Amino acid sequence: VYACGTGAFSPTCAFIEISGHREVKELRSNTEESGRLKCPFDPMQPFTSVLADQFLYVGTSSDFLGKDTAFTRSLGPPPDQHYIRTDISEDYWINEARFISAHPIADTYNPDDDKIYFFFREVSWEGNDKSILSRVARVCKNDVGGLRSLTNKWTTFLKARLVCSIPGPDGVDTHFDELQDVFLLPTRDEKNPIVYAIFTTSSSIFRGSAVCVYSMADIRAVFNGPYAHKEGPDHRWVEYEGRIPYPRPGTCPSKTYDPRIKTTKDFPDEVVGFIRVHPLMHRSVYPLTGRPVFTRVRVDYTLTHIVVDRVMADDGQYEVMFLGTDVGSVLKVVSITQENWSTEEVVLEELQVFQQQLYVGSSDGLAQVSLSRCHLYGQACAECCLARDPYCAWDGLTCSRYIPASKRRARRQDIKNGDPANQCFGVGRVEEKVLFGVQSNSTFLECIPKSQQAQIRWYLQRPGSERREEVQPDDRVVPTERGLLIRSLQPSDVGVYVCVAQEHTHFTHTLLRLTLQLVTHGQLDRKPKPSESPAAETHHAAEARQRYKDYLRVMSSPFRSLEEYCDSLWLDRKHSRVRGRGLGAGKWKHIQEMKKNRNRRHHREKEEKRGREERGRVVRTAQQ
Repeated sequence: VYACGTGAFSPTCAFIEISGHREVKELRSNTEESGRLKCPFDPMQPFTSVLADQFLYVGTSSDFLGKDTAFTRSLGPPPDQHYIRTDISEDYWINEARFISAHPIADTYNPDDDKIYFFFREVSWEGNDKSILSRVARVCKNDVGGLRSLTNKWTTFLKARLVCSIPGPDGVDTHFDELQDVFLLPTRDEKNPIVYAIFTTSSSIFRGSAVCVYSMADIRAVFNGPYAHKEGPDHRWVEYEGRIPYPRPGTCPSKTYDPRIKTTKDFPDEVVGFIRVHPLMHRSVYPLTGRPVFTRVRVDYTLTHIVVDRVMADDGQYEVMFLGTDVGSVLKVVSITQENWSTEEVVLEELQVFQQQLYVGSSDGLAQVSLSRCHLYGQACAECCLARDPYCAWDGLTCSRYIPASKRRARRQDIKNGDPANQCFGVGRVEEKVLFGVQSNSTFLECIPKSQQAQIRWYLQRPGSERREEVQPDDRVVPTERGLLIRSLQPSDVGVYVCVAQEHTHFTHTLLRLTLQLVTHGQLDRKPKPSESPAAETHHAAEARQRYKDYLRVMSSPFRSLEEYCDSLWLDRKHSRVRGRGLGAGKWKHIQEMKKNRNRRHHREKEEKRGREERGRVVRTAQQ
């Protein structure tokens, strides 16, 4: 293994022997060499690398501050070793780049046309305006540099802008300019993978993230289009309208293309000179759908990493995205294409795909999570269907892993519409509860939807009324993700509360019908009857105080339901009955006297037995 490290701000590379079963691998000290332009000086500086055909392609910085960045090629078989890099004298080739990823992708069936595509973001100057833009660039694998110009420099380097934006109603788009991560989803045609990319905004005011999807056909079309031209450093890039030399700049040398051009050193000086000042394409690469397939704005995190898995569901094939964030969580998202070609984003869960497992790495360790966690969607058909998770389906008993099979099975799943009314029976069943609240205390009405896409609405039906009113939040009534919090409970709050979930598909269903009853101060401070003894009065007062404390404990904890309180109260009373068994004082005294008499009789029998044994020993001694 060829390994490189920052080496305390002194980049170093070497070969590591990994043969055998030794846990500690051996470092070949005689193979150590400088790692400059193979890895960064600072481990916090982003870089990318890929090994293809024994050649190492690296995008990194070449100085301590990370200002001088380059895309290089090194290593390779001994006869063909050619160290190549981007031109450092022209800052419009690559300027303060932050490299994201690099991928070898074949363009045609001719291996001479194979290229390395790499993705990065860089600082761009348009006149006096500084901005950060995202790029996709490519070089030919068989590029060996120029003969007289661009010696040991790329002669096939081209780059284009990646655009990820939301179209605005007035023609002004909202751009996500900073590329963060790229994932290539393979297809049946290995030359045309689908490109998934995460972008973030560069604005300090508006914070957001987006996922855009691109096709390799669109990327190649941009590289085959017009070039960009810039008259000087104070001018803007415009479309080049002059004559383009032959062979077209950026084309890989190939015997089938032109037998006279076998390597890049055979390129005419006109071609090399043109690509030196025209590395940028005029057109940009836009997403497949014209807009992002997933966005997250006005949240306290940004998207940083992406992995995509293709899943076969009952109603078609879906791509499930696993999106890592800068706060350590993972979003599980599926993008659904509707009949009008619009897309719907569905967040399934907030959590490298390998053998149906998701591996999440961080500075603290590595976590393994199963891709299908169907048990989280509840134990009902409607909840499983509303989850709209391509990995899961209702099998008649539970929400379990969906496995495509040729045989027709009773599996209920609807990813596109998420309508349980057409898939499940008994959707109208509603859970009913009764909750007691103490006057002037806080009361929590718990209602948690199983679906991540549901919006909860609360309705109140007051006693004696058949009309149901929607609960309006205020300083005293606060809706939360887990239910409804009512501060300082009042008699006007009593009634039947209905928790209704509305899905993105406009499907509405009732989750809970909860009857709220009020325990007033007068009921808590109940006076004992005059006929009761002072002991009974003390007992009732203590019981009232304890019950009041129990009420406060239940009402102050949203995580303890009324059922849990009733269970604990029932157990306490059961234990007290077992200890006393309801015996009166007289009967209990009689039982105690019976135990004493039984103990006296048993003691007397033991004394008589001991006396008989003693007399027997005396008689035997006298006879002897």
